[in-house]
Amino acid sequence: MERIKKREEKLGYLGAIIVSLIFFYIVNNLLNWHIYFVTNAFNEVLWIINLSILATIIGNGLLLFYSPIRFIHSVKIIINIISFIALYVMYEVFPFNFYNSFYNWGFNILLVLGMIGIVIATIVESYLLLTGKLKLIEN
Repeated sequence: MERIKKREEKLGYLGAIIVSLIFFYIVNNLLNWHIYFVTNAFNEVLWIINLSILATIIGNGLLLFYSPIRFIHSVKIIINIISFIALYVMYEVFPFNFYNSFYNWGFNILLVLGMIGIVIATIVESYLLLTGKLKLIEN
């Protein structure tokens, strides 16, 4: 059972790397594809988005080969912090224009909800790191 769980975890890390690479390609080509709602201000946030994606790729790559429980939580906390900063910068710059104030407002709300979710996830990961517990709720 433990072996299957390890294999599933490693597949999860590999899957996260693959999704991140695809996302990296998409994000770096949005302006070239002339998508109507992506403004030139996107260049101002591209660096932090790329940093966040790179942190995710490196973090999951490390976890593929070395994954003691405390290290897993530490890596997830670092990825969460960088992701929070990326969402905050996107919220501040807001490099989108949907030509509809409702959609612009809605996307801003999604960014805020994303930041709240990351804060909650970081608190949980910090709790798990500090207590050394494997899970909050045992099966």
